[in-house]
Amino acid sequence: MDLNIKRIKRITSHSGLAVYLSYVETTGSEIPRFATIPSPYAFSPTHPVYRDEQGRNVIVVETAHKRYDVFEVPASIIPVPEVQ
Repeated sequence: MDLNIKRIKRITSHSGLAVYLSYVETTGSEIPRFATIPSPYAFSPTHPVYRDEQGRNVIVVETAHKRYDVFEVPASIIPVPEVQ
């Protein structure tokens, strides 16, 4: 998978993550986890994709204890969600 993602923000608290997530919306899409982004607490094989206030597609990854990195993801690697 193409790894054209870049970190755009680092959040260093649980409350900071809650505030950030209150400003983004879910897209209903998921992408496979990136092996190059360490995530010691990750058990799911995918990342949920969110859309931030600037219209960017982002994922949030806990890279260390209480350290959440927000990465911008290009639309070219996000699958279209299935309509039910």
